[in-house]
Amino acid sequence: MRTALRPLPALTGLRFLAAFHVVLFHYLDRDGLPAWLANTVDSGPNSVTLFFVLSGFILAYSYLGAEPDATVPRRAFWLARFARVYPVYLLGLVLAAPVFVGKVLQQQGVTGESLLTIAGIGTAVGGLFQAWLPGAACQWNCPGWSLSVEAFFYLVFPFAALPVLRMSRSGLRVALALSALAGVVLMGGWLYGLYVASQPGSGLDSEAWKVVGAYNPLLRLPQFLCGVFLGRLYCLRPRVSVPFDRAMVAVGVVVSLVLFGVQWGHLALYFKDLALLPGFACLIWGLAGGTDPLARALARPGMVALGEASYALYLLHSPLNNWLHAVDVYLRLGWWSRGPVFFTGYALLCVAVSLVVFRRVEEPSRRWLRSRLAAPARPASPASLDVGTART
Repeated sequence: MRTALRPLPALTGLRFLAAFHVVLFHYLDRDGLPAWLANTVDSGPNSVTLFFVLSGFILAYSYLGAEPDATVPRRAFWLARFARVYPVYLLGLVLAAPVFVGKVLQQQGVTGESLLTIAGIGTAVGGLFQAWLPGAACQWNCPGWSLSVEAFFYLVFPFAALPVLRMSRSGLRVALALSALAGVVLMGGWLYGLYVASQPGSGLDSEAWKVVGAYNPLLRLPQFLCGVFLGRLYCLRPRVSVPFDRAMVAVGVVVSLVLFGVQWGHLALYFKDLALLPGFACLIWGLAGGTDPLARALARPGMVALGEASYALYLLHSPLNNWLHAVDVYLRLGWWSRGPVFFTGYALLCVAVSLVVFRRVEEPSRRWLRSRLAAPARPASPASLDVGTART
């Protein structure tokens, strides 16, 4: 019988900070900000990498734990993930549809080509495979590309679980290092491909290849696997060390903020996500312990509530902004802007909407789908449940 798992509320609070970082990146005006703060805001996409690492960590913690013979039933796992992510994802697509469709029709007119474009991209985003297609990766509701990547991770996880269970602590450390190295190798290979595509007469589309580098799930897989190995390693740690956890948080915060705040050169920028992995790993490990002052702050009820709603915040902030802009243009109100006052009101609106959506849409629909899609009832084990509020 599996040991009951301890909730990880601090990691839920961390999810809100990461999601809000993405909101800042998309819509906060950088004019007048100090260089280090502007660079930090510009690092918003790197918080998506934090989500990928955190996703692997939580899945390993929830489904594998410290047990030598844990199992991940594929059908139950995939249905649980679908029920968890798809309802709010679909809501984001519905909210984004009028603006996206209107933009395509405005640019191309009501033609067979424009209707095919809408249908093709709609099929890709609806099926969660847009991240594999350069022409669709950041279309319709752009933040949804990361859910396409996560869908690939969810497909991989049940098959990766058995090899991970067989690894010792030393083997997991080696696997963690090799995952990071694999990320470097894959990025190096992509850069070489970009160089080839940029040469005159190559016949390759260098712009499409750049989109591959930003969104392709295979290039993101090492980040997720780092989280999986880290999560299993965390579960197997021989004892709890409060000073060590606090040191890990301190290292993670300092390394992450420094790398966020400095200016990166053009070539080095491609490796920024990989450079952030050690800091993210330290931060997640230390906060999972729950003893650090930052961990206690992130575990407060208000932060946990915001963290629970962070998924809705991440997926809905872009459609909400597009609607505000569209209404402003249509009614000629003249109040839409990128200034701090407008952004503050917009951000508060996004947070309020996400809290309502979590309570009224996300949780009820998740429960409804799981009850309809689940296999015949049987005693639940911790491996089949979300862990407290730190679910992914």
